[in-house]
Amino acid sequence: MSFLELPLELRLIIYEHAAVEGAAVTIGACELTGKGPDLVHRVYGNKRAPYPGLPPLHEPTVHSGYSSRLLSVSKPAHIDVSSALCSPDAPPYHSTLSSLLALSHQINAEISTHVRIRNKRKTSLFIQFPLGLHVFKTSCPDFVRQARSIHIAGSYPKSASPNQSPHLEQLAHLVSTTLGKSPPHPIEKLEARIYFPGADSYPRVWEDSSPASVILRNVCGGYIDMEVARGRHGTGIYVSVRPHAENKRVISTVWRRLIEGDGGQPDCGDWVVDKQWPEWNTEFTPSSPLP
Repeated sequence: MSFLELPLELRLIIYEHAAVEGAAVTIGACELTGKGPDLVHRVYGNKRAPYPGLPPLHEPTVHSGYSSRLLSVSKPAHIDVSSALCSPDAPPYHSTLSSLLALSHQINAEISTHVRIRNKRKTSLFIQFPLGLHVFKTSCPDFVRQARSIHIAGSYPKSASPNQSPHLEQLAHLVSTTLGKSPPHPIEKLEARIYFPGADSYPRVWEDSSPASVILRNVCGGYIDMEVARGRHGTGIYVSVRPHAENKRVISTVWRRLIEGDGGQPDCGDWVVDKQWPEWNTEFTPSSPLP
């Protein structure tokens, strides 16, 4: 018996179990570390291949729950493939719901209708920038159907390379489909915390190609609150966007001092992970107090 020969009621139950039900999902990429043979087996064993679009020795990771480590800039998450606790044959992440959506047009239509009617949009997506956007786009884009909020954290390099363009395009698409004009997947709130390393980084925050500018260009109205944290070692920008019933733009910006990188101070880039996460408020709340 094929899947489509199952009663519709049973198929809907399967779709329900395939859907994301957790309060939070964290999406990113981890660097692989360990001994040479273990790394080779992890990447190429059992006819595997490197994940397209990620740097060498990086693996997509989708964590069911909130993981501050996966979002960290100062202490990036890694997988020690030589560790006894690590399975050398662990496959790259693949979304069950994504697999179902790809099976046929009928299944795609059934899932789309089912999720739209039954889903209460209760999941918060935490996405690492920039690699997590690529993992989200290529592995589990359907998760946005169940997202109540989206929270992005990461860093933007001193010298943006052509490799950044796809990530910015993915960011633009995510923003426009959730907070653009008549968005197909509306959410209650978008947060982005992006760190720009370097003492002279402040001007780059407002360049046309910066993540902050990409977000602002693709939002169709809304309550837009921005905090700019300036320091000796880098600059951070926090952008919070909430829908406006009349698609009006209501913008506020504040500046703060960012203290980091010197003796007894937080590491550079620690700022991107909000200490309040995974908790968040539907209204705007200032980011966690800076040190």
